[in-house]
Amino acid sequence: MFKKDPQPKASANIKSSERRKLLQNICNVYGLVQDELAKEATVALLPNNTKQAAFKSVQGYSGTIYSDDNETPTWFKSRDSQIYPSLFTVWKCPYLLPTVKTHPHVIGVLEGGADLMLPGTIPPFDKRCVKGVVVGVVDSANPTVIKAIGRCKLNLTQFDTVVGRTGVAVEILHHIDDELYKLNKFVDIDIPEELDTKIPLKEAESELAPENEDNEEIAQENKDEIVPEPKETAVSQGTQSYNIDDVAEQVSSLTVEEVDNFFTRSLLQTIKLEDIELPIISSTFMSLYIYKNLPVIDSSYCNIKRTSWKKTSKFLKAMVKLKYLDVKGKDEDLTIIKLLDKKNPLVENFVPHKTMGKLNSASQGPTQSKKANELSVVSLYKPTNKSRMFFNKVDQVFNNYFTSSELRSLLEKYIKSENLSNPKNPKTIVLDDNLLSITGGERVSPRDQVFKAFLANFSPHYQINEPGASGKKGEVKRGQPPKILIITEMKIGRKVITRVSNFEDFYIKPHLLSEELKVKCSGSSTIGPYVQNPKITEVTVQGPHGKLIIEMLKEKGVPVTCIEFQDKVKKGKKR
Repeated sequence: MFKKDPQPKASANIKSSERRKLLQNICNVYGLVQDELAKEATVALLPNNTKQAAFKSVQGYSGTIYSDDNETPTWFKSRDSQIYPSLFTVWKCPYLLPTVKTHPHVIGVLEGGADLMLPGTIPPFDKRCVKGVVVGVVDSANPTVIKAIGRCKLNLTQFDTVVGRTGVAVEILHHIDDELYKLNKFVDIDIPEELDTKIPLKEAESELAPENEDNEEIAQENKDEIVPEPKETAVSQGTQSYNIDDVAEQVSSLTVEEVDNFFTRSLLQTIKLEDIELPIISSTFMSLYIYKNLPVIDSSYCNIKRTSWKKTSKFLKAMVKLKYLDVKGKDEDLTIIKLLDKKNPLVENFVPHKTMGKLNSASQGPTQSKKANELSVVSLYKPTNKSRMFFNKVDQVFNNYFTSSELRSLLEKYIKSENLSNPKNPKTIVLDDNLLSITGGERVSPRDQVFKAFLANFSPHYQINEPGASGKKGEVKRGQPPKILIITEMKIGRKVITRVSNFEDFYIKPHLLSEELKVKCSGSSTIGPYVQNPKITEVTVQGPHGKLIIEMLKEKGVPVTCIEFQDKVKKGKKR
């Protein structure tokens, strides 16, 4: 059903009453008793905030796609069919469908758009697998993880063996990497390795209720004992009246004054321990130093909006009044030009604390080499009709993809087998009619020039692979490898923004990138279409953050050669 793009229209939230009817319909169709299901099970089946969008694909299918807040498809149906779950839903609710087991290599065949044939299945079959029932297809290596969804075309329960049998066992409606699966553009969802197929029921909740109540009472008592008084959290010059590490780790909810105190401590720790090259713009200063040097607290508090200042500019101006630093500029465009001297008694007597930066580095485990974490961008070349005879001579499959080094090796092999090396000058080659028709050069040509002309007659393609031996192999696409475009420019009203586009081929989701930029750049971010090409998604963040975004992309494994940065603000300034 989703071999081609379903071309969904803009989605809209459904009403609560419609959601209740839809949930009841789902439970009726799939044999679930709604009143017996635990609350989290009903939310997993159908999220509280559910959207719907009509679709009409080029194949002629039309219907409705349901999704959650992140635009992840949850259910779908055609105009005249029942409702079907997406793979993302059955991974949350693995008990929903009966499963048909197959061999691991068959999953790859199904991903190519084929139906599951009876000889490819593995008996015994679930008693529910009768003709017309919706089933999930799993492989024998991961029997609890559904990789495709379809309808039974046969009564599978009648077969004890499938050897020598024929026929379509399951008509596939939806599978991994089809166009419905690819609609999940905003969040990364990994394929699970193992799932619990037990149905969550309300009885399980009621049995645990007394224990949970006791735990809550104990937690409340402990909380009353460990929460420090606000007076103890004040920073005193040269002294420390409490252990900041213990407080940061124990307090589950912080007051605004306490968060203010932690940001002030972060600044003092930055001045004492960091070597900062001044001047430095405020957004870079906050993201590289202040947030990193915060005490170990809940990550939700690592945001200037949780302080009494609310904005970076107000925080810095408050620090100026305390004579911790000096700034220049207006409004939000501030630059730090001076910091408190390290020999100042306030800095010398400051006791450093455990920081969020060290916590993050510890949670990431042992550091790996940059090469190990880097995405591999492979340039591939596909032969054209001109080179068909060449590949026949070297005994290679014509309709295949080759790397540059592989083509060079094949060319050297051909030159050697046909004895084309110039005896008078080994650096040159005497081209035969076959190579001459491919390269279009002179009869006697240098080796390097022959290879360049030879390579120019191949169709360029590329493939982007995730790092590591077990990393995901990207789809082979035509053309030159893409570049992520970062543009810093000034909009009307003298507001500086930074736009990032063309990043989705590098396994970067727009929603996740937008959230990360919002935190690291301390500014609002938006997601929208790229003006020059609406098919490409663009993320925009306030402020000049080109260098910071480049470092973020490098951490995500994007090679530097695949990043292009344009600073239009500096170009526009008069010298």
